[in-house]
Amino acid sequence: MNKALEYVFIELLRNVVQHSRDPLGGVVGAQVNSQGPHAKRPVFQVAVADSGIGIPESLRRMHRADDPREALERSLWPHISGTFPQGLTGSGENAGLGLFFIAEMAKLAKGRMLIATRDAALMLTEAAGVLTERVGPRFLKPDGVGFPGTLVAFEIPIDSIPDFESMKVEIGARARERTPQRVVHRWIRFESVERADLVVRVADLAEDTIRAADLVKTAIRPAIFRGETVLLDFAGVAICTQSFLHALLYEPVRLAWATRTTMHAVNAVPAVLSGVEFLERYALGG
Repeated sequence: MNKALEYVFIELLRNVVQHSRDPLGGVVGAQVNSQGPHAKRPVFQVAVADSGIGIPESLRRMHRADDPREALERSLWPHISGTFPQGLTGSGENAGLGLFFIAEMAKLAKGRMLIATRDAALMLTEAAGVLTERVGPRFLKPDGVGFPGTLVAFEIPIDSIPDFESMKVEIGARARERTPQRVVHRWIRFESVERADLVVRVADLAEDTIRAADLVKTAIRPAIFRGETVLLDFAGVAICTQSFLHALLYEPVRLAWATRTTMHAVNAVPAVLSGVEFLERYALGG
């Protein structure tokens, strides 16, 4: 599977599990479409839907976004989530970056993205002239059109998918431009050490945020408090979503800053490295 599509799959399915509150989970579909208007330029298409509470209800606890259209637009901003107030850059459970990263991928790949929830639906599309540095969604008419829970459809032309690693770096840069920065020291060093008290083989966690959070609680956090050396080994990891990195490193980075303890990371490919650097910046920025 293409890395960009794999990333989209993981993030959208995680959103269903973490935020929709749909007891039945979600429905996912994917295809290569080379018919009709796509006959000359085939596209990858991915769609994930649930019948949960919807984005407005999910954001309402922490944000004043009673209007469904306002809630949809805010959901595409970096660091917007129903799990922490606006102005912060994350909580221990969430980074508020999933939909932002997916929307920016659609822009960079010259694709399209549809997101519909409750009484609103918006489209990101090159044809509408809204693929700019800032998200400028085109809301679908008539007013009130939407989806019972949440529907996200993502489409990118097969022949214009940028290199995933460079795309991830660019998206991280775009998010940083819209995120206050206060980092003055790097607490995760991308260098090996002769001896580590705790070695975390990230590939073994297989993008499982629950296992990552449990490992933080049972092993990483105690090691940092004891001033021990923690080594993160990213060997065999080609993709790390920001949601997974958040679960694994958000609290440890903040603890490392508080205790003046450094962690070490090795074998990280450029896309993973940039994701870790980005996480460190926002973890210490709010």
